[in-house]
Amino acid sequence: MSSRRILGLTSWAIVFVVAVLFLAAGVHAAPQNSGYRVLRSIHVGGEGEWDYVTVDSDAKRIYVPRETHVMVLDEDTGKLIADIPGMNDIHGVAVVPEFNRGFVTGNKTEKEGTIYIFDLKTLKITSSIKANSFDTDSLMYDPDTKHVFVNNGDGMKLTVVDAATQKVVDGMAFKGNPEAAVLDGKGSIFQDYEDKRSVIEYDSKTLAVKNTWATGPCVSPVGLAMDKTNRRLYVACRGKGAAPGVLVVMNADNGKVVASLPIAIGVDGVVFDPATGDVFAPCRDSGDGKTGVTKIFHADSPDKISLVADVKTIYGARTIALDPKTHHVFLIGTEQNTPVPPTAKDPNPRPKPVASTFEVVEIGK
Repeated sequence: MSSRRILGLTSWAIVFVVAVLFLAAGVHAAPQNSGYRVLRSIHVGGEGEWDYVTVDSDAKRIYVPRETHVMVLDEDTGKLIADIPGMNDIHGVAVVPEFNRGFVTGNKTEKEGTIYIFDLKTLKITSSIKANSFDTDSLMYDPDTKHVFVNNGDGMKLTVVDAATQKVVDGMAFKGNPEAAVLDGKGSIFQDYEDKRSVIEYDSKTLAVKNTWATGPCVSPVGLAMDKTNRRLYVACRGKGAAPGVLVVMNADNGKVVASLPIAIGVDGVVFDPATGDVFAPCRDSGDGKTGVTKIFHADSPDKISLVADVKTIYGARTIALDPKTHHVFLIGTEQNTPVPPTAKDPNPRPKPVASTFEVVEIGK
């Protein structure tokens, strides 16, 4: 065999090994042209304010809480398949297929948080339980402990519900205002404090706090996502007042802030797609006071992210959910918003949403 042939084989072998190591490290090649755009705007209408949107990729459903009722849409057709009534001041939905239940955070009164439970097949409320706090807001389900973790914002408390028995089994007091949380799949939960510029790590079984870390340039951490392979947290942060925010990348093992990139105004969520290495940060205001924008970044390496797309959306679209199967994200908001006159107390008031123009926005390629 010639030396040229041997050299060629060696070169290809090196390329192959490097490629394998590259993928094993969970690093994704940066896209040359992201191709992200608004694929569809689904007019929903209806009444009521909103907060979080939830996508059940297996059942192909989109859950949209609207203050007193949850609208359930077919993800493929966009059609409304159910509207679950009988709730108050609701914020988020967590689906738990293994127990055929959905959990909804709400507030019966200003001082009494409530967790509503509905049947995933009949899409009807079956019961409700007290959260033992107030301002009952975000929530998530942990398949390892079989518990639903519920954050009570102004109440500064955690409520833990057993998904099987539908009973409150634990809880703890927070030292700040809890906003978003994420599981690492190894027994820890990471939680941000909106008012303390920090992220804590606590044990999902004992609730013992393991670490508390400052979020660096982040003023108000509200969104939280995680790259579990590379142990990186993506913290979406609002700026002070009407100032733009930042997206912070934090090492989940030592709390070190390894990167920070600017985003727009009024972010309220963030998601990470492990299959593509893309991070989505939806902001209610792109800066013109008329449109929203979803800033899309790519994880070039664990400690480096780069902006790959600015996708303009309707004003106010600031919460987000990922379908990990289609790699599309969904946002919610209103197409029309009525301007509100400024006052001395509020020089930069948000426009008032026109509920009848409410829609779901789908972003993808």
